[in-house]
Amino acid sequence: MHRTLLPALCLLLLGLAAPAHGQSSLPIVDDVELASLREQCQRLLKALDTLKAPLPAAVDKELRALLAARDAEKDTPAKLQKLLDGQCLVGVSINPESRVKAARGPAVAELQLDRPTFVLIKVHNDAGVTAALTIGGPQLRTKEKTGADHWLEAAVVAEKPLTGKLSGGKVDYVLLRLIPREAGKREATLQFDVGQGTQDLGFRAEVPILFDVQKAADRKP
Repeated sequence: MHRTLLPALCLLLLGLAAPAHGQSSLPIVDDVELASLREQCQRLLKALDTLKAPLPAAVDKELRALLAARDAEKDTPAKLQKLLDGQCLVGVSINPESRVKAARGPAVAELQLDRPTFVLIKVHNDAGVTAALTIGGPQLRTKEKTGADHWLEAAVVAEKPLTGKLSGGKVDYVLLRLIPREAGKREATLQFDVGQGTQDLGFRAEVPILFDVQKAADRKP
């Protein structure tokens, strides 16, 4: 092999072996109705309080301050998105024809064995869809599919005050519960759809994610 190709090949192999940390940010959606987004954020905070799964302290503090402000500013919807986007594992976009795409979000893909982790899915909804966002994938565990090949339980949280359905507004934040049943670095392909199932592949999107599943003893203090 030519010597000049070795450095590039080494970098490629390192990139393939490294865990997926996600992209730095998700696109900010313009023309978002503040009242709807504010109501979403309030329900989300209540749900996270009930689940005892708070956002990082700094994010939680700033988010509550924005929601409590009496005089909303023009850029408040963008500020709310920036705060929540950092907690998003995936960004899902639905175009006006209801075609769905998915992209990796900024949240770190670290899980704890047999323990639930809650992450957000940002949905940019240009079609005004109000159906439930559903999740599937070949590595997901169900009642019918178990074993090491189906190592990840994943479900959209739909218990009150959340519903699991999209609001029809331009932006929704959907809460996702993940429970890994096998430890180590494992990849899962997450598939999202908005009610059309497999009738039309255009209504479904998927994104592969390399997770780092740690045992309790492996976690840093």
